Amino acid sequence: MVVHWLDEIEKRESRKRGSASGSARIQDKKFRIGQNYEKNREIYNGFMAKLEGLAERVNSLPMEHREVFGKVGFKLKDTKLKNHLFYLSSSRRMQKTEFKSLLRPLRTVHYKHIRVIYFNVAKLMDKVEIEIHEEYLEKKRRDGKVIPEHENPKGFHKPQSDRNKFHEIYYYEMEKLTDELAYQIIDWLAFREEVDHIPVVTEGEARFKE
Repeated sequence: MVVHWLDEIEKRESRKRGSASGSARIQDKKFRIGQNYEKNREIYNGFMAKLEGLAERVNSLPMEHREVFGKVGFKLKDTKLKNHLFYLSSSRRMQKTEFKSLLRPLRTVHYKHIRVIYFNVAKLMDKVEIEIHEEYLEKKRRDGKVIPEHENPKGFHKPQSDRNKFHEIYYYEMEKLTDELAYQIIDWLAFREEVDHIPVVTEGEARFKE
């Protein structure tokens, strides 16, 4: 089917307008984030430095005190919004005995239990955006046997149910980025506390996941 020249031109012009509008929104968001950062940089940078220091202290402990999770990761990530995105992560291996079917009622299931928390300066003044993600990834199997990780380094898949997953994004007050909160987050990453131990979950303003 031949596209009429009029339709083609209108489509191109519509894409241009959409692109310009999207660019304007991004620039506005960057500007608001920049203002928020300039006002709260001391609080935000101080909190990130505290978390990095705690992660380094945990990772320096003898292995007998962190054999459950190994190490806590801490990284800064560049973004087009220049929103000073940091994230911390940890994981542990575990296994559960679960009911599967009447013919084979119980079997041992291997999981990788991951915990990740992201921080970035929000577009809302005096707010930080915090994303918390926790999930159990089931180990893949072949012929009833667990596939060794050296054969399949990505040998985990997401569960079909949300029962084994927590993923929320919150707006949180900059002034609440305290040393106490930093310790509570480290407790969670070290698998010494559950996610509802983090005040962000109970006090933060939930944000819609785009």
